[in-house]
Amino acid sequence: MTESKMRKTITAIASAATLLLVILLSVLIYQWITISVQEKRIAAAQDRVDYWTQANEEAEDDLDYYLTDAYKTWEAIKKGYTPSQNGD
Repeated sequence: MTESKMRKTITAIASAATLLLVILLSVLIYQWITISVQEKRIAAAQDRVDYWTQANEEAEDDLDYYLTDAYKTWEAIKKGYTPSQNGD
């Protein structure tokens, strides 16, 4: 193999290796960005789940109160109901 041919081969190998390295690094950076975006989306979705779970628990507490006899009696009195004095 002549020296000229050897230089061309080494240059071609170096160029190919550099191009491969650049492509692999680009893919790696793209994957990091994609992972970061997905983690932000997951965090936002988890925040929404936490909010609605809390709201649901509060609504269940309110429902328990609204189903009590004390609440029903109080609302009836507010609407104009007057309980009888003899206990009927």
